[in-house]
Amino acid sequence: MPSAATIRVQIESTLAQRVPAALTLKIKQAPEVFASGMPEVDAMIGGGIPRGTITEVSGPSSTGKTSFALCTLASITQLGNACAWVDVSDALSPETAAASGVELRRLLWLRMSAERRTKLADKPWSRLEQALKATDLLLQTGGFAAVVLDMSDALPQHTQRIPLGTWYRFRLAAEHARTALVFLTQSPCASSCATLSLRCDPASVVPFSSQGETPLFERQQYQFARERNRNEGSPFMHRRPAQRVSWSAETLWSRVR
Repeated sequence: MPSAATIRVQIESTLAQRVPAALTLKIKQAPEVFASGMPEVDAMIGGGIPRGTITEVSGPSSTGKTSFALCTLASITQLGNACAWVDVSDALSPETAAASGVELRRLLWLRMSAERRTKLADKPWSRLEQALKATDLLLQTGGFAAVVLDMSDALPQHTQRIPLGTWYRFRLAAEHARTALVFLTQSPCASSCATLSLRCDPASVVPFSSQGETPLFERQQYQFARERNRNEGSPFMHRRPAQRVSWSAETLWSRVR
């Protein structure tokens, strides 16, 4: 009686003629990435945020989420690509975006009007729901290299109400449109639908300037932790431990001194 190894060779040789890819290990191609403009962060996440997937950046307020997103959009728009920013709480500052290097003429900013904010001031879920619908329309329309959904001011109890099916739909739409979809949240909510997951934490504070008569706050240190990156290595490998890297953001007035 032939051995199991012999039978396997016979089966593989037969299928190789009829169905060539039946027993061929499919190698996942490395996705296209957009550099964030922060060498330390890019080195940790494999060159930048992946295109056609979901990247989730979570953390408390004032931990660098917005700065990271703006630096990334600056790199993307300077290459001539169009991007969009879906602003749940109307918190984006165009002046800060321009100072970060974002080409504003290539950025679509979606936010609530003054009248709508007044009506929905006590209904945060309504604002979040409108932002989700707007993001869905942008992904279905296509043409955007990156879309940022800023939910930084939305409470976790609200973002956790979003159905898991919404994230699956966004993931498929982003893949089809080849759009880098970035979520800014206080706590992770996209679950396994996020290909890249980053955690932001405050690091250390650079002392106030001692030059001149008026001391000015010059720089803030942040710390990024990579909690998940599905684009690395084989799915059969053990999960790598979280990596951390520190970076700093410079204030606008320290640049023009």
